[in-house]
Amino acid sequence: MNRRTHKKSRLGCRECKRRHIKCDEKRPTCAHCSITHRECQYVSSSTVTAPPSATTESAVASPGSTHRSDEAPSPGFDIPSRAQPQPRIILRPPDTHWTGELSTPSPSSAPGGIVNMNHMEFLLHYKFSVAIPELDNEFDSVATPVTNKIALKFPWLLHAMLAISSRHMAVLNPEKSSLYLSEAFQLQNQAISIFNSERLHIDETNCSAALLFSSILGRHMLVDTLAGLESDGSVLLDNYCHYVQVHRGLRTIASDSWQLLSESEIWPFLLFTGIQRARKAHGTDLADLRRWVQESQGLDEETLEVCLEAVDLLQVGLDEISSAKTHLRRYQMSFIWSVCNRAKFNDLVIQRLPQALVILAHYTALLHHSQSVWQVRDAGYRFLHTICSVLGPSYESQLWWVRNLVFGSGNRME
Repeated sequence: MNRRTHKKSRLGCRECKRRHIKCDEKRPTCAHCSITHRECQYVSSSTVTAPPSATTESAVASPGSTHRSDEAPSPGFDIPSRAQPQPRIILRPPDTHWTGELSTPSPSSAPGGIVNMNHMEFLLHYKFSVAIPELDNEFDSVATPVTNKIALKFPWLLHAMLAISSRHMAVLNPEKSSLYLSEAFQLQNQAISIFNSERLHIDETNCSAALLFSSILGRHMLVDTLAGLESDGSVLLDNYCHYVQVHRGLRTIASDSWQLLSESEIWPFLLFTGIQRARKAHGTDLADLRRWVQESQGLDEETLEVCLEAVDLLQVGLDEISSAKTHLRRYQMSFIWSVCNRAKFNDLVIQRLPQALVILAHYTALLHHSQSVWQVRDAGYRFLHTICSVLGPSYESQLWWVRNLVFGSGNRME
């Protein structure tokens, strides 16, 4: 399958060129290298240095930090830097999802976010269910006006809402997808730029907006990542891990604001959309997978524990999909499993640990059951196909259950 092309960056760093992604050319460390803590080198030191940007002064630290912690970084926005200080930013999503030429820059890319008719179309189209589609229509009728009211006070949230609305319209209108994707890309970048420039301190006046921003932007990044699965296996896994690192960073936005949120107007929403790490698995769909992980040789105690927790979270998701009592959060785990896992699990995927890749392959069972959701569609099928190609036939028996579910019976690994 041919890899998508992308708009090349002549002055980009070596690492971005190697990974075939567009570099933002920030000096001394570009955004992609900063967020993933890769060594950033440019071809020539004589190249003109990019001007300073507000994104290098943001109040959110680089979310790709690999400091020794299994949970999200410490509460609040300021996260202790590593020995070698990195620019503190929120990184825009991987550029590989957008492969066409950008349209003529719209007013959305200008400081101040001037409104145009496209933006009005996106605003009229926006519903809370566009961003959080696994919830039912009755919930949406309450959540949408509340979200809209909050967004009018915070331009960065409004831009994020317009961006995901445009991304949804690209799916609904294939004949105009290039236009809508271009607008979504520009609006998303503008949302991040405005947010970073404000150096926000979370308090009771903005905690609801910050949480909504984190959720909507994270969802947008996920749909972009899932839509880019035409890449080869190595690039796909790199992009997926990159998404997880950035989304985990976004999750720190609300990490110390739960007391504030309990008194906010969006608190009722959180009763349905909260993190499900504490839920217990009851089903037996993944019993064979769990047993295989437990019996795997050469895993240290921490790695084994992290992998088993990831399996249990998958089972929680499968339990809720099959339960009539949890219709309001039926597909929730499909969207949050990747960031509910400990940070170390993502490190194991980066290292291509076979056990982690086999578990990740079983994540496509959740995606398969969620294919009616616009953000997912056939991503489960394509994601599993790619992971199987990376693992090879040696793990056919470990993947039998999920392959049979997603591909249907009679499929064998080549």
